[in-house]
Amino acid sequence: MNFEKINTIEKNKELKKYRDIVIATIDYFLENDFAKIKTTDFDSDEHYKKLKTQTDEHFQKGRLTKLKQWFRDLTEPQIESGDLNFNKYLKEKTNYDIDLFKSYFDRVDKIIEKGKITTDNQFYDLSIMVDKLCQIEPIDQEKIKKINKLLTVYELSKKIKKPTA
Repeated sequence: MNFEKINTIEKNKELKKYRDIVIATIDYFLENDFAKIKTTDFDSDEHYKKLKTQTDEHFQKGRLTKLKQWFRDLTEPQIESGDLNFNKYLKEKTNYDIDLFKSYFDRVDKIIEKGKITTDNQFYDLSIMVDKLCQIEPIDQEKIKKINKLLTVYELSKKIKKPTA
């Protein structure tokens, strides 16, 4: 088997995985009341059903990056709230061994190790982490200092890059 064929096989596996876990994530929202919003202008159930259709379209068109980003965006509330039931639900629903919190902690550690925030997503991840660290006993003052420094530097760099009116 040549290298390109292996890459195609691997990409197709990843595509299927991310389609499955995005669909399962959307199903989790549809099945749980905490995610339900219904107003005259918005119905969360209809919104999530549209997202499922779009997820399938992204899968059909081979948009792995889009599916990965959607998964990340859709799971931010579960990571932020520490929803451990969600991890269990994903594993039961998809048979994929996914540990959202491990990947989240790994991402945060890599950013700290690198010593620089380069994206808004990284900034958001570290913001969540510093909030969590402030609530956990014993408080890890050293890690909080490192993260706050990275957050401050990133915020300042964003302000410098903004054109003034």
